[in-house]
Amino acid sequence: MQRHEITDAQWAALRDRWPQRRGPSAKRGDRSFVNAVLWIAKTGAPWRDVPRRYGKWKTVYNRFRNWAVREGWLGVFIDCAALSENDVGGILDASIVRAHQDAAGGRGGVAQNALGRSRGGFSTKIHAAVDLDGKPLGLRVTPGQQHEATVAEELLDYVPGCVCLADGGYDADRILAAARDRGLLPVIPPSEGRKRKRRYDKKLYRLRYRVEVFFHELKRFRRIATRYDKTLGCFAAFVYIACALLWL
Repeated sequence: MQRHEITDAQWAALRDRWPQRRGPSAKRGDRSFVNAVLWIAKTGAPWRDVPRRYGKWKTVYNRFRNWAVREGWLGVFIDCAALSENDVGGILDASIVRAHQDAAGGRGGVAQNALGRSRGGFSTKIHAAVDLDGKPLGLRVTPGQQHEATVAEELLDYVPGCVCLADGGYDADRILAAARDRGLLPVIPPSEGRKRKRRYDKKLYRLRYRVEVFFHELKRFRRIATRYDKTLGCFAAFVYIACALLWL
């Protein structure tokens, strides 16, 4: 097995969640295709550098892009996230990804492709809901300057159980109310601007580090640590691939 390729155990788990040919009928070509995409995700190399053992780079790229457009990678991630057995609660957080200078120029413009402008250049922000083990449950991708609280209510729908952990950036009355409406106890420290401080479970809040571990593992994929893709669909597809593999 070459470096960056999926193991036999990972492929056995992924094959049963494969959108086109499930179970034992999945052909060797599917695994080769996944290995090619994983090689790109891990190394961050250009598509033209895909090793010949995986086939023609253009064929691999076209198939990857078509899957991204049809949200096939999202479906794989959703199926893998269904493996979660942690029904106690979840954690919300977000992390910024710097975009390469060549990432701009995609069809639809920078705003439609979730590229935000800042002093340091273009950036993208990944918002995530993970379970208390640090495994991803739900994701959103926005421009880098967009505050994490803007998509918090969407991510709350992915949080299982009865508690939701988040840092002080999520301390807003509407988020607290949305969490309680979903039967979740918000474990969120009060922000500095809040006049009347709230109590929260500090012992339980210690588990919030696990979402930081998740982002640490996610950014081991160089195609995610730095955004090279012009379109939101292709970049998000790499995020879904990486998150699916974190389950296997």
